[in-house]
Amino acid sequence: MSQTPPLPDDDVPHGALIEEGGRLVRWLITEMRALFAGLAGQPPGLAWLRQYIIPAEAVLRRAVHLIADTLPPLEPSTRPRGSVRPRAGGGPAPQARKPRAPVFRLTEPLSRPPTNYLPVNQRHRISVAGDAPPPPAPPPRKPDPARLQARLLRRLAALEAAWDDPVAAAERLLRLRARTPRPAPALAFHKIPGLKAEPLRTDGQRILQDLNTAARTAALNSS
Repeated sequence: MSQTPPLPDDDVPHGALIEEGGRLVRWLITEMRALFAGLAGQPPGLAWLRQYIIPAEAVLRRAVHLIADTLPPLEPSTRPRGSVRPRAGGGPAPQARKPRAPVFRLTEPLSRPPTNYLPVNQRHRISVAGDAPPPPAPPPRKPDPARLQARLLRRLAALEAAWDDPVAAAERLLRLRARTPRPAPALAFHKIPGLKAEPLRTDGQRILQDLNTAARTAALNSS
């Protein structure tokens, strides 16, 4: 949003709310960058994911969904599905591809209905005299600090890229909607990710809840 003009409040539905969400995301990104700078070689904790990245993603995701609803419909593609653009004959073989840039996720996993399945380590155990005792439950796996840091940095980079150009993210959402049969890609409207994160406090929670209500109403009206 730093590289695009502010959305006019009078012309764009929920323009002021979207701008509020953008400022909140910018603040959360700044806080995360400051935390990373102060690590001094120490690995980050999972609390950063829960307290900063997840709520920032939830705010921006709902803002992007609202922006997508203001954009004109996509023009149908004339390129056949599955077609591959031929490479000029005689040319050099293509070089190895660079690592793919992290992509901001536009959807959220919905909560699954409860089931009766219990993992083996959570089931009741019955001991029988003379039988060998059941094996102990495996210890929980500790997260690898290097992998965790790489994961957090990739999600932060994707978040920053989408924040810098939310219209491009909204256009990608339109393409995703065009490829996906109804219902359209959903958000977890009933269980908002990161809503109870401490850094949001009252104002941040209000912005996230208002964005969630607006995005949910828009989704219901379009279905």
